[in-house]
Amino acid sequence: MGDPLNPAGTWFGYPTCFTAWSPIQSLKTGDQFVVTPNNTFNDASCVGKSTPPRLSFPAHSAPITNVFDKAGANMYITMHGSWDRSPAIGYKVIEVPFAKLDSGLFDPVAARDSQQGWRDVMWANNAGSCQSQSLTISSCFRLAALAWDPAYAKLFVSSDNNSEGEIWVLAKK
Repeated sequence: MGDPLNPAGTWFGYPTCFTAWSPIQSLKTGDQFVVTPNNTFNDASCVGKSTPPRLSFPAHSAPITNVFDKAGANMYITMHGSWDRSPAIGYKVIEVPFAKLDSGLFDPVAARDSQQGWRDVMWANNAGSCQSQSLTISSCFRLAALAWDPAYAKLFVSSDNNSEGEIWVLAKK
C-alpha cells in the first residue's frame, strides 16, 4: 500500500526480517520473522521497525518486473522462476487486482495473509519440472520484462532464457 513514486525511506526488513509463506508456529502468511534470533534482534523486533509486505509470494518464485494496467486496477508481475529449488516454482505472469482507497492510494484487494491474491495469466505447463542450470539457462521460459503498447491493449512479455529469447504478446479477449 502506498505511493510507489515516493517510497520515503521505508524499510521492508531484508536481510534481517523474512516473510512467512506457510504458517510457522504462531506466524501466518505475511508475518515477518528472524531466521537466527539473537540478543539484538528477534521476531518481535521486526514488528514496528520494518514494513511487512502487503502481499506475499512463495519463496524462489522470483517476482522480477511489474506494471499496472492503465486504470491501476491490476498489477501484472513476471515470476522469473527458481533456479536453485526443487521442485521449481514461478515461471509465470500473474495479475494482482488492486482497489483505489478513499485516500487516493491503491492497495491489493486480497487480505495481507492471502495465498491466493492473484490470478495466473501465463505459465509454464509444469513449472515443477523446469530445470534451470543458471540464472539464464532453463528448460522453461524465464519471464523477465513487461511493457504495454501505447494504447494499453497489448502486454509484451520477454524471456531472458538465452536458449529461447522470446517475446510474447498478451491481449484480453
